[in-house]
Amino acid sequence: MKKILFITLILFTTVSALAQTKIKGVVKEQNTNSVSFASVYVTHEDTTIAYTETDDAGSYTLNIPAKFTIGTLTVSFLGFVTYTQEISIINLPQEINIILTPQQEQLNEIVIDVQQKAMSMKGDKTIFNVEAAGIGNGNNGLETIQLVPGMHLDKDENLVYRGSADLQIMINRKKSLLTGDALREYIRSLKGSDIKSIEIISQPSARYEAAGTAGIINIVLKKNYMRGLSGSVNTAAYYGEYFKNQQGGRLFYNDSFWTITANGSYYNGESVNHRHIKQSIAIEEGERIIDQYNTWLPVTKSGSFNTAIERKINRNQVISTEWQYYKVSCTETTNGYTNEYLNNTPQNRVNLSQHFNAPESRVSGNLFYNFTSDSLATKLDLQANFAQYSTERNGFQRNDYADETYLNLDGKNKTAYTITNVQADFNQKLTNNINLETGAKYAYVKMDYYNGYEANNTALLFIPDSLLVNDFKYNEKLASVYLQASAEFGYWNVQAGLRAEYYRFTAASPLNAQVNKGEYTNLFPSFSFGYKNENHQYQFSYSRRIGRPDYLSLNPYYQYIDAYTLQTGNSALSPQYYNSFQLNYIYKSMLNISLYGYLFKNGFTQVINYQRDKNYNITYDANAANGNRFGVSVSVPYQPVKWWTVQLSLDTYLNSEKSDIENFTYKGTGYGYDINLYQGIELKGDWKLTANGFYNGRSITPNGFSKATYDISLSGKKSLLNKKLVLTAGCSNILKKSIYNHTTQVNNVSTDWTNRWETRRFFVQATYYFGSGKSKEVKSASLDEETTRI
Repeated sequence: MKKILFITLILFTTVSALAQTKIKGVVKEQNTNSVSFASVYVTHEDTTIAYTETDDAGSYTLNIPAKFTIGTLTVSFLGFVTYTQEISIINLPQEINIILTPQQEQLNEIVIDVQQKAMSMKGDKTIFNVEAAGIGNGNNGLETIQLVPGMHLDKDENLVYRGSADLQIMINRKKSLLTGDALREYIRSLKGSDIKSIEIISQPSARYEAAGTAGIINIVLKKNYMRGLSGSVNTAAYYGEYFKNQQGGRLFYNDSFWTITANGSYYNGESVNHRHIKQSIAIEEGERIIDQYNTWLPVTKSGSFNTAIERKINRNQVISTEWQYYKVSCTETTNGYTNEYLNNTPQNRVNLSQHFNAPESRVSGNLFYNFTSDSLATKLDLQANFAQYSTERNGFQRNDYADETYLNLDGKNKTAYTITNVQADFNQKLTNNINLETGAKYAYVKMDYYNGYEANNTALLFIPDSLLVNDFKYNEKLASVYLQASAEFGYWNVQAGLRAEYYRFTAASPLNAQVNKGEYTNLFPSFSFGYKNENHQYQFSYSRRIGRPDYLSLNPYYQYIDAYTLQTGNSALSPQYYNSFQLNYIYKSMLNISLYGYLFKNGFTQVINYQRDKNYNITYDANAANGNRFGVSVSVPYQPVKWWTVQLSLDTYLNSEKSDIENFTYKGTGYGYDINLYQGIELKGDWKLTANGFYNGRSITPNGFSKATYDISLSGKKSLLNKKLVLTAGCSNILKKSIYNHTTQVNNVSTDWTNRWETRRFFVQATYYFGSGKSKEVKSASLDEETTRI
């Protein structure tokens, strides 16, 4: 009888609990103030069962699924100790009111306790937890990302990963509308403490665009937000050979339903590039030398403004829009001369003078919709993106020859782009261990190009004067679909996907009666699997990638570079393909070792074709290279004492390549290595000193070599006014050894090319943070694959 009563009681309790599907409550501080936007969720064995956020009054309603049995209720918010409570189906309460306790400043102890969780790998991502590593506090966004293993900044403070600055930068898995200097300054304006994690996707899976091999850096911002108005303003001044300055600001507002953000920047400065090209050509008469010296002086003024609005329709749906306007005015002046020798005897001298105005403007925007189910098992993203670009280059080029003749070319150039795409991504968690993703995208690109020259002396032209005027119209349509599945089984995880793309373009020059069409259908598989235990993490990944020609490269245009060089397009260009792989290892969330590589076919190569009969060079891009590249990347952070942080990165590679292009044939192997060292020292009184150094060793390429480059940069930072005002000063590239120098040897032509930019630069920066709110970034437009080919 007692057993029957006990079973009846259990059944009655269980049925009652199943009928109760909601938990309500209020989250407050100790002083009874409500806590808005606190995260409230229930988990069981690392799986999220239910999730919501508190409203303006601190209230929440948590929907518990019928299958719930036992779990942990968690309430978290930035600046407070995380609250947890075990709950079960037997005693599931209808109301839980929670009081959060302010978190004390104990950063150093936290860093020690959670160091092993700083790095992890999942699917196609290496995830660096900023808070766990303790690198966000006191740093801006750019300084924080620089501390991620494998990352460093080049001489212009562009992010570089494994020797490449050609990265896709994403914010919360969406590429920002900002580009170039504006994007860099936006990242700098972030607080490191606003960043939750940084994801390195060196082998993008089928979910992402199939173009490129450099990889993706995704900055994930924290989801804990305070209500109100906040922002920052910043200013900076730089001096190398010329003065330049930059100003900017960010503003954001958050409440229960709305997120409104705005940021803008302005840049004004002069720069310089000293260029030396020495070309040696072996001919029957002996050796011809063409020795060029040019100084390029751009004066640039640019401004950008970006605004975004997000509306939270309900706890499941969000809609947003973001728009950006960018405008730049640039005046380029080039002065120089070319000396020509035959067997060391002077043959000719040509003086060069150029002056061009190069304005550019861009408008881009997007609409974004997201649906997330209460259980977080189902997610749907819909977006539409739009962009218009306009560039011009108008001015003159004059070549003065030794016999007192001269060629003057008045040039007019205008290019306009219109880019649109629509995209849908669907994610369904099938079980606690298995996840399915699918999606589709359609993109349309239209380009109109016009280039015209007027010459005073057609006898000095390389080409018939009928080719001095060129128009070009380009249309492209790209449709793609993908399917990807991932699963976790104990210590193991696996991910596999397939992306299919259909690509069609038409490139026409009506004035020259030329039409070029192309159509491709490609499959891009991706695969990865990983293993992890307490101290060791392993990951192997593979993906097939594509590189499409720049839109303008398909245009059979002609552009005069100088008295000995003519640049042209190549309508025969076709895509290049890669088979890319990586084997990654992480030890104790610190030491990171990667073996990576790819095989490529029809790789793009810039051909320099010397025309012996007329004594000038034609340069163009061609599908000349087939080969491979393999490398090893090692990075390790080290903290000798709690106030001294060291980050050491090493990358070394070996490549092989050959070309069968007529007059540009070569075959060979090459190698190179890069070493980067960062050191940060935190002193009393909110002082911080940093030192960055790099050494790029002499590298051998299949058709030449590059000389070693090295340099160091120093800076100091001081925080004032309770860390609201941050002042920074320093000097970059102190030794002035960051100089590009590369020599190629192809057939009977050797070319030695040196670029010396404005290397050593002194700088001062000031950033002021105001308000009490935390920034919440609205979903950005996704135009990354289309815009990289402009």
